[in-house]
Amino acid sequence: MTESHFGAKLDLVLKAFSMSRAQLAADLAVDKSLVGRWVAGAVNPSAHNLSALTRYVAVRTPGFTMLDWDRERGDFARLFGVAAPATGPEPLDGIPLPLMGVVRASTADRAADLECFFRTTRPAEAAPGRFMHDQGMLRSHPNGLLEFRMGVRETVYQGWLLPVRGQMFCIATDDTNGALVYALFSSIPPGKVQRLDGISLGGGNGSLPGVTAAPIVLDRIGDLSGDREADDRRYRELLGQDPLAPVGSVPADVLALMSRDYGPSQLAAGGDWLLTIPFHRSLSRGVV
Repeated sequence: MTESHFGAKLDLVLKAFSMSRAQLAADLAVDKSLVGRWVAGAVNPSAHNLSALTRYVAVRTPGFTMLDWDRERGDFARLFGVAAPATGPEPLDGIPLPLMGVVRASTADRAADLECFFRTTRPAEAAPGRFMHDQGMLRSHPNGLLEFRMGVRETVYQGWLLPVRGQMFCIATDDTNGALVYALFSSIPPGKVQRLDGISLGGGNGSLPGVTAAPIVLDRIGDLSGDREADDRRYRELLGQDPLAPVGSVPADVLALMSRDYGPSQLAAGGDWLLTIPFHRSLSRGVV
């Protein structure tokens, strides 16, 4: 029984019983994040936990035994009278990502620390020398991923923030014009995240089309309420704020990160060849 196959089967069991991961974790007296790892396919239960889980399922499905976990997925699904799960790599809106099990497990571990309203600081392309703020929201999605929203007024990018090996990979799109934006954020510090820094990549918005890469900083500005409709309303309110940062308002440490020179002349002077945010310069931080 592979880890990914077990996760798909346990997910099927939860849906057949109309049961949340939190409820299963409470009934089995294990941490909710552990159940998240099982479902995500990151790990299989220990022998003790698998035995307890099997007894738990058998109460609701008489005759269920440990051997049933090794059934082919279609046959396994028929035990519960539901449709078999899809096979093959798990898609993300049509994009096959073999690491999605690991991503979902990492998301389950850190979602509570990452969910928030945030504000970005990044160079303003249309006003050289100035900086702008996007308003954003990070929120757990029912699919087990971390939903990412970032925008200014009517322009909003929506997508996913994917934890991979301690870093955060972002892909988001503006549904009105199909534009894509990508970002990679530095290693996630322990505890509730207060700031993340990284590098964004997207199409240029100037008079000539092109590609733009720039530093970006995300600062937590508030916690979510847990009421999705109320949080959506709050986010729409935030989008109405003036995006251009007042002159002199950007903190010195953020300004220094945004204003580094790099390239051949800087390399010759002992500086940087590439636009990077090395660990020792990262502004990412959290509160334990």
